Amino acid sequence: MAARLVKQCTCLLREATLVPPATAPAMAPVGRLRLAQVGRRTLTSSATSPSSHFPRSLSGLLKKEHVFSARPQQQEVDRLIEKATQPEELLELLSGGHRLHENHAALVLIQLSRLLSDKPEHKASLMQDARFQQLLQLVNSQIASVWHGPLVRLLRSLYTLALPAACKQLQSVEQEVRWRLRRLRYKHLAFLAESSTTYMQQRGSQELLAELLVSLERRWAEIEDSRTVVALMAKAGPLSEPLMNRLEDKCLELVEQFGPDELRKVLVTLAAQNRRSVPPLRAISYHLVQKPFPLTKGVLLDLAYAYGKLGFQQTQVFQRLAADLLPHVPGLTSGEVAHCAKSFALLKWLSGPLFEAFVQHVLDRAQTVPVPHLCNVLLAFAHLNFRPERPEQEDQFFSLVHKKLDSEL
Repeated sequence: MAARLVKQCTCLLREATLVPPATAPAMAPVGRLRLAQVGRRTLTSSATSPSSHFPRSLSGLLKKEHVFSARPQQQEVDRLIEKATQPEELLELLSGGHRLHENHAALVLIQLSRLLSDKPEHKASLMQDARFQQLLQLVNSQIASVWHGPLVRLLRSLYTLALPAACKQLQSVEQEVRWRLRRLRYKHLAFLAESSTTYMQQRGSQELLAELLVSLERRWAEIEDSRTVVALMAKAGPLSEPLMNRLEDKCLELVEQFGPDELRKVLVTLAAQNRRSVPPLRAISYHLVQKPFPLTKGVLLDLAYAYGKLGFQQTQVFQRLAADLLPHVPGLTSGEVAHCAKSFALLKWLSGPLFEAFVQHVLDRAQTVPVPHLCNVLLAFAHLNFRPERPEQEDQFFSLVHKKLDSEL
């Protein structure tokens, strides 16, 4: 193997020095640069590609890679794109004599989608604008030169602009993304999964979606932050069982970095999929008990819902949820009280002080409590065999139940 590499390097040296005398002075710097870059690539590519030692093929590869490595300095047109507040300002750039490099057309489309995100009525008129069609054609002609970051944002933007699925320019961008999936950084793949999977499902882009999910699953070890794990579990996990398994493994690895909101999102995601995965549930429960971070009312309600939906028993977690929820009960709505009582009933776990507070909450809102919410609270009490401790409170509660139900029956 070493002998083959030495022989190929010798060929490269001999071919790199074979420059015509008349052009030797002018070509010398380029030859040195090319040889230096070739030397770095030969060790990885020449052993696997029979034609990799030819200067012509190497030059082609270098030119192709140059597109993604050379980032021009910010131009005036970049600042105009960033500062634009109206679609017309962006469309005027096409006829304003500005010099557009390969990314400008993509950046204009991305900014257009942002400006029109809350103005869906303007999208139809934009499709009829000749300048917009010219912009699409320009992107289509330069798509191979667009950098990775703008490319994935461009695809999301074309989806949000509601281009028809049969649009040639949209299909061209989708195909380019498919070709580059292996070269995209994991953060780009995660961005696509988080922002575009719903559009891909709606528009029938099944091939791109399938390849994206496979790439995410194969490269799961590249995930470095908790936010990416949580986002992928919610957006892409339900679409791929192998990917979801990998994400659960990464969740176990990074769970110490999770804050209360991320723990909540993971639990709610598992509950929404009815996925009772014991290892992540145990890890999350441990951190909920051990870490003293404060839990907001919304987080507490979602945690109660998730544990109730999954039927996962963790007494210490329930004790903390009940203790932290108790001060929030006066500020809860009737629906929140009903859902919370139902969650604890599903867990078959009773907190006397918390349920006494639920009774008082219902009595304080006797005139406005909806019958469905009152019925849910009553059923939760029945599941747990709970009755208010004070006789007068018990009489008031059941009198209210009879009064409300009599008018409905």
